[in-house]
Amino acid sequence: MARSPRGGGGRSWWWLLLLVVIGAGVVGARSMGRQRAETPRSVDPTVVKVATPTPAPRAFQAVATPTLPRATVGPTRTSVPTRVVLTSTPRAATPSPVGATPTVGAATSTPTHAAVTEGTVALTFDAGADRGYAEDVLDILRDEHVIASFGVTGQWAHANPDLVRRMAADDHLVFNHTLDHRSFTGVSDQLGGLSPARRRAELDDADAIIAPLIGHSTRPYYRLPYGDDDAHVVADVLPAGYSQKIGWTVDSLGWRGTPSAEIVARCLRLAAPGAVYVFHVGRASQDAIALPQIIRGLRDRGFGFRHVD
Repeated sequence: MARSPRGGGGRSWWWLLLLVVIGAGVVGARSMGRQRAETPRSVDPTVVKVATPTPAPRAFQAVATPTLPRATVGPTRTSVPTRVVLTSTPRAATPSPVGATPTVGAATSTPTHAAVTEGTVALTFDAGADRGYAEDVLDILRDEHVIASFGVTGQWAHANPDLVRRMAADDHLVFNHTLDHRSFTGVSDQLGGLSPARRRAELDDADAIIAPLIGHSTRPYYRLPYGDDDAHVVADVLPAGYSQKIGWTVDSLGWRGTPSAEIVARCLRLAAPGAVYVFHVGRASQDAIALPQIIRGLRDRGFGFRHVD
């Protein structure tokens, strides 16, 4: 039996359509594969870690730290020394011609006034070390109208003739304090002391220098260097005409470098009728600084002033 031409032709068309579809699919698949191969894959940042380069360290820069201003420190307060009250009459301390340089303008204080006592006192000044405050002392005595007494060594008079002349011209007593302040006994200067003849020579040699400056001899008044004395001094120097040995009852202790406030307090505390004070004119002593207050304090207590003779 012969096949129908219509039916056979329909199946051929169907297979032809199927082949076209399959061929198109194959061509499309190949094209897509080629496109995928050419297109780079995107990088997943969560999977691929890119090493971030560590920046090179910065060069160290020294930064100057600002300095805070210091608190201004005020001057150290100088305390006024406590006044020393002596309960017994002190032994006259041995004065020294050399000491520490005083601070000019040191604080001074005047102790509370005691009961006024009438009488006179003698202010004596030793001059044997340097010129020091001698001119200032003379100016103070002149301005305060006070007479005093000066123990002068021959060497000091030779170095300061103008001041020795002024002492005499201002009506002060000038007495002999030996030639070069050698200890007669050797106690204070450890030089072995002096023989009787040498003791007399110390006074005679000093007088030879001082007498022409004041217009008369220093005899009979003399003061022993350092106050060093023994049982033979009086007999040793009497043949040379020196019969009046001048000592003291109140030593200011200025030669030790004692502050002027303590000098004032001590001198006024020990004031008594007939007292003989010993001060020093050298720059090692603050006696000159204390002198105005001492004079006023003594006057307030009713004391006058006289020569030591």
